[in-house]
Amino acid sequence: MTTLCIDTATEYGTVVVVRDDGALASARWRSQARHGENLFGHIESALADARIGREALSLIGVNIGPGRFTSLRVGLGTAKGLAFGLGLPIVGVSSLAVLARAIECDRDYIRVPVMNGYRGDVFAAAYLIRGAAVEELAAPIFGPPDVVFGEIREQLGDRPVSVGGEGVRPHAELIESELGVQPDEAQMALQAPTPGAIAAEVQYRFRTAGPSDLDSLEPNYLRPSDAKLPEQTPKPGRSG
Repeated sequence: MTTLCIDTATEYGTVVVVRDDGALASARWRSQARHGENLFGHIESALADARIGREALSLIGVNIGPGRFTSLRVGLGTAKGLAFGLGLPIVGVSSLAVLARAIECDRDYIRVPVMNGYRGDVFAAAYLIRGAAVEELAAPIFGPPDVVFGEIREQLGDRPVSVGGEGVRPHAELIESELGVQPDEAQMALQAPTPGAIAAEVQYRFRTAGPSDLDSLEPNYLRPSDAKLPEQTPKPGRSG
């Protein structure tokens, strides 16, 4: 199954093409909320590197979050447009599950991906990954770091943990105290998932859960929008 995977959940964008024979081609870039300007160019570049055209694709995979609001909408809108236009199934995957696959650790360790939630908050979850299979042990959560890490530790008990992601370095001391792991440089430097991790999660979800519904597939922001309507001041009543 030849698969196109799109990940624009963070400032690091990634496009991955996996051919039927397992060969992988990818493009990666960094963009501050401007993925829409160059996403199609990177898709065409990855397809060219894989030596295939759009007509050879059989599945579209897309990261649906959590992540940046605008970036998620750009990636999902592009993926849905391609799936509709080409008549292909689509699979939405979690950015935290994808990031967890990029964390290197012993097979019995629980992987805790940590992403910046902005304004000091974080996104995190916990997974046990063995081979292609992934088991979610703590569902994705958003909030202040001390609350998030405390809840994850409560759910995991004393099981050994490995961490990774852009949210690790700013909270390394708290992670050590709450999760019992002292992050190393490799874990703190893991800013975005690898192309192989993205492809593995998309293909695993398609095999185990089938395609997502194209019409109802939406971003999983996990946090409230920063854009809020202004509160309206009640008009004074008239006295009779």
